[in-house]
Amino acid sequence: MKFTVQVEASESGEFFAECAELGLRSSGLSPTNALDALRENIRYNLEYCPCSSLGEDNIQMEVIGQ
Repeated sequence: MKFTVQVEASESGEFFAECAELGLRSSGLSPTNALDALRENIRYNLEYCPCSSLGEDNIQMEVIGQ
């Protein structure tokens, strides 16, 4: 699954990664941290059951605005 993700920096130095098509947003101290948090958030929201074992390799993110 491929999702478009926008990364932005705030004035406080925090970074935000957002996937508008899923309505998800995560934050981190670096762009990488924010993207990792968002990938986990996407994975959690797409799992139909805790036993479904959706791997991180199945989630591809096209990053814009970094």
